[in-house]
Amino acid sequence: MPFVEPGGYSRGELDRVGNRIREGVAGSEDLRILDNWRASHLYVLNTFQASLRTRRSRFDVGEQITIAQRLKRRPTIIDKLNREAGMSLSRMHDIAGCRIIFPNLNSLDRFRTSVLNSRAAHELLGDQNRYNYIVSPKPSGYRGIHDVYKYNVGSTGGVRWNGLRLEIQYRTYIQHAWATAVEISDIVNATRLKFSEANNDITRLFLLCSEILSRYHEGVNGYCGNLAARDLIFEYKNIESRIHAISRLRGLTSSAFQKFARSSKLFILVNYTSTEKEGHFEAESFPDNASAAVRYSELELRLEGIADVVLVGSSQQDAIKLAYTNYFSDASGFISALDQAVEGLS
Repeated sequence: MPFVEPGGYSRGELDRVGNRIREGVAGSEDLRILDNWRASHLYVLNTFQASLRTRRSRFDVGEQITIAQRLKRRPTIIDKLNREAGMSLSRMHDIAGCRIIFPNLNSLDRFRTSVLNSRAAHELLGDQNRYNYIVSPKPSGYRGIHDVYKYNVGSTGGVRWNGLRLEIQYRTYIQHAWATAVEISDIVNATRLKFSEANNDITRLFLLCSEILSRYHEGVNGYCGNLAARDLIFEYKNIESRIHAISRLRGLTSSAFQKFARSSKLFILVNYTSTEKEGHFEAESFPDNASAAVRYSELELRLEGIADVVLVGSSQQDAIKLAYTNYFSDASGFISALDQAVEGLS
């Protein structure tokens, strides 16, 4: 299976490309370097996912652990460069990401501990709790754990990718349902809650939702642990009765989610957001990483401003639908879990 190699430019050159993108003066060569840099992460992504799948196979039979991968969208990379003034392109650690979703906190903890204790030479950047948003939930209500690794091998075939970074994202199904609902809500309610740029009401509403889900389904307090259950539910219902943000997600089940069939391990998902094709969904499958990377850049350029385009992959049946439900505009799992929790805590 062919993989794209880093193009031979220095980290300094790469960061200068990032600066020109941030300043709005990037040329076609800058974007070519950006696309090559992103595509080169597919090798690291493939290596990590294969290792994680092997580790999952050694866990108890019946453990419902979902593993998927994604390569960051070009618009999202550019947006991150613009949002974070100190961010350099060479240090952006989530261009490549593996997402692992677990049935419960115990399963997540056991699996992550086994990864942390592995003898692989890849370097964990920072201490083990640097991005632990389960122990310390974000003020937005986000819960999950992100571990960042720097790829490091001694094999002749792999040394060309040494130094590239990858993020492993750990979530329970409940944490994942909340996080994807936030992304869907940003589209439906025209906000940027994911980036902490939404108005106070919807920000507070989703924070309360996170707390409700955490307490009922996982038995732990989140960011709002000081609130009594009665006050928590009262405030949630009061805000929702005014802004109806959750109501807009009810029944939002894309037909594409139901029809999406697995026939490959690598897909480009296209979700049209404007023009006469708004709401239309397409998926293309690919036999290898190199052809997928070329097509990814091509579609992003052609569909800029009218569609969300993302390159994802997994070896599991239905894993892409579960791991990336936000691209299918499906919030049913979140709504079901939230309704159950609200009733249980009332």
